[in-house]
Amino acid sequence: MDIRQIHWGDESAEKDSHLLSYFVKSEALNRLTEKRKSIIVGRKGAGKSALLKKLNQTFNENDIYTINLTPNENSIRSILNDSDIIDSFGVEIFFQYAWLRYIYLEIAMFLGSNPTGEQLSARCRNFYLQEHRGKRDIIETVKSLLTRIKIKAGKLGDLGIDLEKEIFNACEIETIEGIIQEIYDIHSIQIIVLVDDLDLGWDNSTTSNDMLLGLLSASARIQSKFHSIFPIISLREDIYSILMSKTQHADKFRNIEKIRWTKDNLINVLDERIKYNFSQDAPEQNSESQYFFHLVFPQTIGTSNTDNWLIERTLSRPRELIQFARLYTELVEGNRPDVEKLKEAESIYSQMKLDDVCSEFSHQYPDLDKVMDYWSSKLRRKKYHLKYDEIGEMIFDIFEKCNCNAQWFLTLKKEADIDGFLKILYEVGIIGDFILGGAGGSRTVYEYETVKGTPTFDEIQIHPCFRIALDTVQRIRKTSSPVNQPDE
Repeated sequence: MDIRQIHWGDESAEKDSHLLSYFVKSEALNRLTEKRKSIIVGRKGAGKSALLKKLNQTFNENDIYTINLTPNENSIRSILNDSDIIDSFGVEIFFQYAWLRYIYLEIAMFLGSNPTGEQLSARCRNFYLQEHRGKRDIIETVKSLLTRIKIKAGKLGDLGIDLEKEIFNACEIETIEGIIQEIYDIHSIQIIVLVDDLDLGWDNSTTSNDMLLGLLSASARIQSKFHSIFPIISLREDIYSILMSKTQHADKFRNIEKIRWTKDNLINVLDERIKYNFSQDAPEQNSESQYFFHLVFPQTIGTSNTDNWLIERTLSRPRELIQFARLYTELVEGNRPDVEKLKEAESIYSQMKLDDVCSEFSHQYPDLDKVMDYWSSKLRRKKYHLKYDEIGEMIFDIFEKCNCNAQWFLTLKKEADIDGFLKILYEVGIIGDFILGGAGGSRTVYEYETVKGTPTFDEIQIHPCFRIALDTVQRIRKTSSPVNQPDE
């Protein structure tokens, strides 16, 4: 098979029609299938949507109904840009009942449109017919709730101690819960509500965070009210961390499924896709694990095994690995692995991932890309392994000369906060904390790794993923053997 013809699948799990043919199973899937976790947390590209897609298939195969909710990005932006919501209504309790009504209506409409609806009471049928005529979207639910509350008060604060009661009544929660309960009294069924893509439209504003906290509270109420309805919510890890820092009830939302990938599972993501391509091209091919990987990738690059070399250049997320693989195979000529083309792909990939990580954290750290552009253009040919005073000099140079006017940057600059700057680079994954000595030997710890402590930053390393983009010196020459030295 011509390596250039390999189709790695769409980077968006929702759009990948073959995803379930090469899905890599994990213990996370088992725990979620057993409904032991209700919140999935992971970095962008970690595989959250892919996991939900597999869960949807798994539940359906076990005769469990699933409802997939993906809020429309434009709807979310419209809500977050509404002055009434921002100034008078956009608090967690308002959003909790808005989400609750929205999800309950989706469940009621789903049940009413299925065979169970044939045996509903007149009350249930009338409710179904009335609500079925309207457009169902979270923005429609929010607008409807706003209108109902405005009849009684100009803003939420005017409702005083009756605030929650009035919102509860305006949402008709008791009525809808009664209808859903009536359906369960007729037919004992299970429903899983899968909620995804909540970062679309999220802007880290107070309103957007209250909106998501309201969703988490709504999910908790549904679980306590109906044992046969189980919502599973997918959240980006950085957004989840922000939400937990802004609520007094963080302890209620700590039982999460945090997505983490081992090296073997990451390589299996590539291997299963290669296997699928070869099985389509030549079904008689041997299907032993790892056999196909080395039909596409060289055994080694420099003195490193290629699988290790590839994993080192990702932030342990499958999407990055797939992107890297696609860049490489599109460059290869013919059907033989090519080390030089893999290196060429790395140069393109490194800049692409630096751009991506700046975009990923654009709401937390606006204009981070300007800082990285200054680093790569004005601080060229620096070592990738730096002691605290060395990286400190670079940061002072950035503070003095980089044209970044974002508030987070100006605050760090004013306070000459080197550690604060390093914590941000560590959080987004650009640097790791180099730990010298100890029983486990010297190593570099990155934020996304499972086992981590408080970083000291006595010495740091630029992540291999970003070294080419930041134009670092790729080899450190010492008289003694260097630690964690990657091969070129």
